[in-house]
Amino acid sequence: MNNKITVKFAETEDELIQVHKLNYETFVEEIPQHGPNHRKILVDKLHEKNKYIIAVYEGEVLGMVAINDERPFSLDIKIPEIEKHLPPFDKALEIRLLSVKPNKRGGKVFFLLAKKIVEWGYELNYNLVLISGTTRQIKLYEKIGFEGFYQLIGKEEALYQPMYLDVNKFIESYGEKFLPD
Repeated sequence: MNNKITVKFAETEDELIQVHKLNYETFVEEIPQHGPNHRKILVDKLHEKNKYIIAVYEGEVLGMVAINDERPFSLDIKIPEIEKHLPPFDKALEIRLLSVKPNKRGGKVFFLLAKKIVEWGYELNYNLVLISGTTRQIKLYEKIGFEGFYQLIGKEEALYQPMYLDVNKFIESYGEKFLPD
């Protein structure tokens, strides 16, 4: 199945609805960051600025991540004078709402999403990637190369570690397999 997974930007209404449903499942039902609603759909507050990268198999969205490259980022609002906490950079983007269906975690879906983010960011000369990493997955983010740079943010039941990834260091560590073909 892994070789049939397509990773692309969400384009259709059906893909976006699946993104909003997966967003709800992850950030309402699993990580209680937002309150429930009867529609079981969560549209991100930055939806109009987001670009969604999705991993799709036979029309089903298995995983997704929202990318925003327009300031202010959500972290700009949460961290005063954010640049003072970051290494020097020319161009940054923020990853938000990373979610993979529970039965697809630990496989190729996360890797394929990460590869697409790096390829896209590299092609457009981004050199810093920001995330609010759930404390439930800190070891995973650190293994990839993300570094924490500020105190935890959020609420007690949904805490996040602000983190950054230096794209050039990442490519040096992981090599050519993350660069565009």
